[in-house]
Amino acid sequence: MKKIFLLILKLMPLFALGQATIKINTVPERYTPILDTIFISGTFNGWSANDTAYRMIPDTNDKYHININAALGSTVEYKFTRGKPANIETDKNGTDIPNRSFVFSNGLQINDTVEGWKDMAGTHTAIGNTKILDLDFAIPQLSRQRRIWVYLPTNYYASTDSFPVIYMQDGQYLFDNAYTFSGEWGIDESMDSLAAVFSPKAIVVGIDNGASARLNEYSPWINTTYGGGEGNEYVSFICNTLKPFIDSYFRTLPGRSNTCIMGSSMGGFISLYGAIKRQDIFGKAGIFSPVIWFSDSIYQFIQSQGHQHEMKIYFVCGALEDSSMISDMQSVYDTLLSSGFNSSEMNLKTSAGGQHNELFWGREYPFAFKWLFSSSAEINNKTKASVNIRVYPNPANNEITIETTKQSILSICNLNGQELIRQKIEDTKTQVDIRNLTCGIYFLKLITNEAVEVRKIIIK
Repeated sequence: MKKIFLLILKLMPLFALGQATIKINTVPERYTPILDTIFISGTFNGWSANDTAYRMIPDTNDKYHININAALGSTVEYKFTRGKPANIETDKNGTDIPNRSFVFSNGLQINDTVEGWKDMAGTHTAIGNTKILDLDFAIPQLSRQRRIWVYLPTNYYASTDSFPVIYMQDGQYLFDNAYTFSGEWGIDESMDSLAAVFSPKAIVVGIDNGASARLNEYSPWINTTYGGGEGNEYVSFICNTLKPFIDSYFRTLPGRSNTCIMGSSMGGFISLYGAIKRQDIFGKAGIFSPVIWFSDSIYQFIQSQGHQHEMKIYFVCGALEDSSMISDMQSVYDTLLSSGFNSSEMNLKTSAGGQHNELFWGREYPFAFKWLFSSSAEINNKTKASVNIRVYPNPANNEITIETTKQSILSICNLNGQELIRQKIEDTKTQVDIRNLTCGIYFLKLITNEAVEVRKIIIK
């Protein structure tokens, strides 16, 4: 018996566990969706791509880390994913890479760089602070999901300024040729160029169209040939789901005088509808080559809504588009005038060489932007007040601790925007019970009279 005991003692070091830290110091900034979770997958968890116990913990400036345990002296192999095998890391050209590996020793620290993601491979043309916010942002009004893009001004990270926001339709045609068959607007290039000569700068939010659902979403009225009928729900999504999130997550000027809706073709049609429907939200609209013929109901709708608030509406189309484009746009302009809108609130432009395409709209965009924002009452030197907040642990299990300097209202919502927890925070340090929340990603908001602060939290 004594010999067996001594043998066990001798073998124990061979199976001793240690802890190592694995860090990601760089990810593809433009093509790592802001709201995605990064996982580590390897021999220690059966290569599961979305094991909640192996979420990478976000640090500042898009850096991540995780502590893992393994037998000392063992060889560990691993890769990083964004939750699916199709979203696994690659080299910068989108080519598969060998498994990462190291020999485990206690206290070891590994520093890694992710150069690319398999689902993001391609020849990309976006520049500057153009980012993908989410690949599957929830549209609860239509029970769908959609890719959302965000362009941030050149000085966003180097300042504390807050900015106007433009909500644009057909997001896949705005920034990156990799996602369009007909060319891009070049919004990012235009905004970067304008930043050097024009103020205010602005945040641009691009909402991908729904492909086969595009015509349905871009009209509140049904065209018996082409569809439609979901436009009211789509505009509700922008106003009631997307805009509150953008205003919480980014430094924005949320008032209507600094909120613009913009689009072309059918995207111009729904932007016109949205601007008139929600004059309480939008103070500006850019309407490029609107497809007015899709439904004559737009005229009666404008008359029924009337002029509720001061507006700025920029219309533009090309002389080389379909034969009714110019006359239809003029008719809408005249209907707005007869419904109480003033000619000083609108600009109507026809371009002699303009065609119905992204090249034309992208060329006209800087003129529209400058006209719409040239007399903006609030400019970039106005900022939102901030709330000092610390949330830990994150990821969390049974409870989280909130440390803050101000009394506030705590709201925790799921990715669909549904509020699951709401309570007053009156102490500088408060424990919040989260045992009723299932594993996943949530958004925590602290709401005061001056500001809203938002944090992404992970429940494991």
